[in-house]
Amino acid sequence: MRGSRLSTMLPALTVALAAACDPPTTPDDGRSFVGATLSMHAVTTWGPASSVDLGGVNHLNTPALEGCPIESPNGRTLFFASNRDGQIDIWTSTRESGNGAWGEPERLPAPVNSEFNDFCPTPLPGDGLLFVSTRPGGCGGADIYQTKLHPTLGWLDPEPLGCEVNSAGNEFSPSHVPAAGEMLFFSSDRGGQDDIYVTVRGPDGGWGSPAPVAELNFPDFNSARPNVSQDGRTIVFDSNRPGGLGGADVWSAMRASVHEPWLEPARLGPNVNTEFNETRASLSRDGKRLYFGSNRPGYQGDSDIFVAIRY
Repeated sequence: MRGSRLSTMLPALTVALAAACDPPTTPDDGRSFVGATLSMHAVTTWGPASSVDLGGVNHLNTPALEGCPIESPNGRTLFFASNRDGQIDIWTSTRESGNGAWGEPERLPAPVNSEFNDFCPTPLPGDGLLFVSTRPGGCGGADIYQTKLHPTLGWLDPEPLGCEVNSAGNEFSPSHVPAAGEMLFFSSDRGGQDDIYVTVRGPDGGWGSPAPVAELNFPDFNSARPNVSQDGRTIVFDSNRPGGLGGADVWSAMRASVHEPWLEPARLGPNVNTEFNETRASLSRDGKRLYFGSNRPGYQGDSDIFVAIRY
């Protein structure tokens, strides 16, 4: 991430990985009461964030850089990225129950991880996995790849999404939404800054041409690493746009249905954000947990993984 890109979370990467809340915006800008209520819900429902591994007991957070956290669909595995072995790889940690402690992390084997940087994991139902890699064979820069865990063959060879989705620039944080015939959100710097894009699955099974999500992007500032709820109505992302607490902050937006535009994004308050960088937020499938990476001082390393619980 550059600045607010993945480098804010994992500075060693050159191309990527490069308790009260603030009051919500009042609906005097013409938004409906329903819209204002949705925005209030997005901003005011998260409790104070805490480290997922306070004290580094289970080695999720280390003196190295950790970020890109996201739960598996069943909530029993936490996928994340770390450069603890000298390059950025995808790691997982498991737990016995939804409220249990995370266990000792394991690095995903080849062919998911490679001699290049692999990050931004997004686990899917049915043991599928989307992730981002700088390995050769894509369209340029950091590209989105897909793979699956086969019951006997292990992880299948990752394949890049076509150059309709990937570009000569850098793509980050794919977020798959099954609603409305399947959508894929991601961010890309193909336009000169990080913006959020969406593509829709076509009748032939392929992804259509991505379009920038205008109501979420902000001119001359980065809007990056989106994660969207499974019903397609809530999104979280990080941005260095005006109105933040400092660096990159986590923002959220909602919409009444997948057929309507997103309401104006609202910055999550100091229960989540700080004057430092908060990046690549993700929602658990049940919407009760918000994970993100932060380089706030006083914890295990230069970037650690945090979680906030919905009230």
